[in-house]
Amino acid sequence: MLKKYCKTNKTFFILPLLLFTVSMQSQTQCYKDIETALANKDCIECIDLSKQQLKEIPNQIYEFSNLKKIILRKNKIKHIPDSLSTLVHLHYIDLSSNYIETLPQSLSALNVDTLIMWDNPIYEFPKEFRKWSLKYLDLRAIQMNKEEQKNIKSIFPSAKIRMDHPCNCGR
Repeated sequence: MLKKYCKTNKTFFILPLLLFTVSMQSQTQCYKDIETALANKDCIECIDLSKQQLKEIPNQIYEFSNLKKIILRKNKIKHIPDSLSTLVHLHYIDLSSNYIETLPQSLSALNVDTLIMWDNPIYEFPKEFRKWSLKYLDLRAIQMNKEEQKNIKSIFPSAKIRMDHPCNCGR
């Protein structure tokens, strides 16, 4: 009787462990190096090129046709090219702490649900971005006046938007 109890008890603990392990393996790996990612370019869903002193988005990015998540925070990027819109599966974009003043209208063709832009000198978005089903927008550390904040909120009415308090800046 004791053996049967122990066997059942082990199964009780092993099954959740196996489920947890399978769950962890199915989570998307986020590559931090383009060269490593290129070896599996058709499988790459996430790339994180943070803190690499990039001045532009590397052209190799466009080889990742299944890319869903791109993280380019804390670089020196000033311009986002129209070609980023060719990554049709992209839904998560983190461009925080760069020098980006505008986003190209062509990005409105994507189905972005998360956009992180904190610490960039961006004060407005193209009205075409209303097409997005944006759930989260982070615009902290950007000095915007009340009117600029109001305009952004009207473009993304359903999104959770994080902004600092408005400034009395007269742009």
